[in-house]
Amino acid sequence: MYIPVFWEDRIVQYPRRVSVESLGNGLYNWAPAPGEVEKKGTQQSKRNFGNMDFGVLENALIVGFVSMNLRLVQESLDDVRGQILTVDLKNTMKYPATNAEKTVTLPRPANNSDYTVEAEIVEADGPVENVEVYGKALNAFKVCYSGSAKNVTLKLHVIGGLY
Repeated sequence: MYIPVFWEDRIVQYPRRVSVESLGNGLYNWAPAPGEVEKKGTQQSKRNFGNMDFGVLENALIVGFVSMNLRLVQESLDDVRGQILTVDLKNTMKYPATNAEKTVTLPRPANNSDYTVEAEIVEADGPVENVEVYGKALNAFKVCYSGSAKNVTLKLHVIGGLY
């Protein structure tokens, strides 16, 4: 774990004072003349800078781990959000027989067939007894209903199966 170094400045009596010495021939030697050191400050050493490198490395590893977890959360949220489809079913046979069966293709193919399909009846011109979803595959499933209605519109909520 990174242990922060609280850097302290070196404080001197005269921070910007220099001594100028003439070397002759128009050349001058400038040397700092700070006076007395009032506060030593933090050493700029291998130990302090090495500790900082470990802090940068640890930070990069934590960012990678958090990014991975964020991606997993986004995928889980996409799974929960799911897909919404609308399907029209028509029955041309006389009740109780039915031929109102339709294969529904998923707009986004699932990665596994472990998804849930919830059916909601939007419109029907007669009673609908039961809606059945079966034959789930990675890219499609079948839906049918039983009842005396001739035309039924269903709203299908597909949840899960993406990740």
